[in-house]
Amino acid sequence: MVLRKFLTALAVVLVLGIGILLVVGDYVYRTGTAVLCGIHPYHLGNTPARFETASQGNGPFKGSGWDRWVGHDLSRWWIPDIPVEEVRIRDPERPVTIAGWWITPTSGNSKATVIVAHGINSSRHNSDTLMPATMLAQAGFNVLLIDLRDQGDTTCEDSRHSAGQDESDDIVTAAYWLKSAKAIPMSQIGVHGVSGGALAAMITAAKNPEIAAFSLEAPIFDFNKAATHEVEYQGFPGFLWRAAYWAARVRGTDLMALTPSDGIKRMGERPLQVLHGSADSRVPYHNATDLVTFARAIGKSVTLHTFADADHTEGLLLEPDRYYQELEQFFSGALRY
Repeated sequence: MVLRKFLTALAVVLVLGIGILLVVGDYVYRTGTAVLCGIHPYHLGNTPARFETASQGNGPFKGSGWDRWVGHDLSRWWIPDIPVEEVRIRDPERPVTIAGWWITPTSGNSKATVIVAHGINSSRHNSDTLMPATMLAQAGFNVLLIDLRDQGDTTCEDSRHSAGQDESDDIVTAAYWLKSAKAIPMSQIGVHGVSGGALAAMITAAKNPEIAAFSLEAPIFDFNKAATHEVEYQGFPGFLWRAAYWAARVRGTDLMALTPSDGIKRMGERPLQVLHGSADSRVPYHNATDLVTFARAIGKSVTLHTFADADHTEGLLLEPDRYYQELEQFFSGALRY
């Protein structure tokens, strides 16, 4: 009788404990994956023709380190004289319409095209996405710069990101739109993903075998480590990541249905490069080295470009000429020959 009471009490405690963890985890999940369905006020007005860095306190990393870049002159990378078309691309399988800019330089290879994907809780209006896009356009590539779902001007489903699981579908949809609407062969389409856009790009590689090349800025690799770090970055105890994961599963979302390692495994011989700042506080640099180590261990060729002392996506600003060169050389080799 005593044992039965003890076991009953233990079961009640366990159920209550799991319930509390799921409630807390659900809060962490909803808070940690929340994104703005729209354009952040500090990105309003940014277009390929003219764009500025984010205002104080709104940069891609925390702390006073961003202050030196507020108002930084980016005019060298503006493209007021290159044609830019506002486009809307419908997902054939889901009620999602993707907003984008179709940028078509008058010089260079008319087919080589790069899809540029922004980070989490961002949009195509962010300077850290616009800048590589305009660099590529200046180098003669066509560029399709898109808003991923629930962000910018693309359809808002639930105001949350899915760690690349759904966002990767937007990249695939954009690629097939290029093929059907612009007659761009899949062998001439590459992807440059920035931060969370790099995560979506790797999931894209796992889903789609046709997109020809992948360039990743500040990519997440070990999702468990990265999610734990992100939960801590947002002010929660890191162990709550697991509770958040299972809370998401209860809601029907599997944030790890496909992982970056799945993308690397399925990339095959397709060219891959990684660009990462050694002082990245948002997505620590070990993500890049872990990715490269994993890729090379399975026989995958990958090039790593390290930007010394650069915080999250800061390599663009610290060494813009080098960044331009790495993008131009990579996609020239991957898409033009």
